[in-house]
Amino acid sequence: MEVKELTRKELFDLVWSTSLVKLTVQYAYSNEGLKNICKEFEIPMPDVGYWTKLKFKKEVEKPTLNSLFQGEDKIILALRQDKNLVNIDKSPITTRTKEIISESKSPLIVAEKLGKPDILIQNTKLFFDKKKNDGYFMDEKIDMISIYVEKNNFNRALRIMDTFIKLLRYRGHSFRRDRNNRGPRIVVNDVEFHFQIREKNKRIPSDKPYSSSTFIPTGILIIKIGESFHAKEWNDGTLKLENQLAKIVATIELEADKELVWREECRINRLKREEEEKLRIEFQKKRENELKKTKQLFNDAIFYNNAKIVREYLNDIEVTAVKNNQLTNELQGWLNWAIDKTDWFDPLTKKEDSLLNNSDKEELISIKKNDTSFYRY
Repeated sequence: MEVKELTRKELFDLVWSTSLVKLTVQYAYSNEGLKNICKEFEIPMPDVGYWTKLKFKKEVEKPTLNSLFQGEDKIILALRQDKNLVNIDKSPITTRTKEIISESKSPLIVAEKLGKPDILIQNTKLFFDKKKNDGYFMDEKIDMISIYVEKNNFNRALRIMDTFIKLLRYRGHSFRRDRNNRGPRIVVNDVEFHFQIREKNKRIPSDKPYSSSTFIPTGILIIKIGESFHAKEWNDGTLKLENQLAKIVATIELEADKELVWREECRINRLKREEEEKLRIEFQKKRENELKKTKQLFNDAIFYNNAKIVREYLNDIEVTAVKNNQLTNELQGWLNWAIDKTDWFDPLTKKEDSLLNNSDKEELISIKKNDTSFYRY
């Protein structure tokens, strides 16, 4: 592998004059790989908005290179060989891409003509052929891929997608519609991915007020994987899409791996929450039961104390009546009745009463507040 030797100052000037995207085309490293090299040699790098400011000729700040670096002032970078997507830094995407490319039977070559196209490509071609004759043709029963390109790029898009689909199938992946019956979607380990190929358009603003912009096809094709802010795109550049299929499939597989890890974490967290909720409910039941028993204890103590007071009261009534010779049959009958009620009220005797129950005991000892409502005039 051909290499190039640089000093810290030369690499510093390089990363401040050329974006990482362009450097990864020249050198066999990923963005992260180049960042790690700069970090190792204490070389500051431009922030996210640096290149945008530079493009619009805005003022930018460029730091100075630390001259007190104690390491060796020699950096050896591997040059990228023509059309070789493999990076020498050991990032997951590099390793997976290299794995796909190293498979001798991997269908990576995009043919000049369609030969034995995949069923999805056959369906897509059939749909567009019929649409030529019938301006509004739709058959929701067949699965076809999403292609948004100009007529002169249609065959190329079909050939790229045919190879892309065959590579995915070779890697053991499949296609199906999603739960809303939209699709097909790429399925990697039960993780679904939306995919499409489209042509990049150049926007030409109108020179007339309140008029719409004009969009001109550029011939640059883009493969889009995923939806919304999760979507990733690959487009024609120094490397054509035909030479990026291995990296695209590698990215999809790694994203599926991340999704599975996330799902497992969610499953574990769900089980953890369910267990915590189960323990919370059990604790709440124990607490309520404990509170109920404690309340009963205190109520029984109050009832017992009140029963003692009532018995003392009844005894004093009887003693006073006997002393004054006033213990009539009527009073004795009332005393017997009162003793029965006290025995019912006393938690130690718990005498049955056909007319009263436990709730009546609480009502007997509760203090009812007077109505304090008032009228406003």
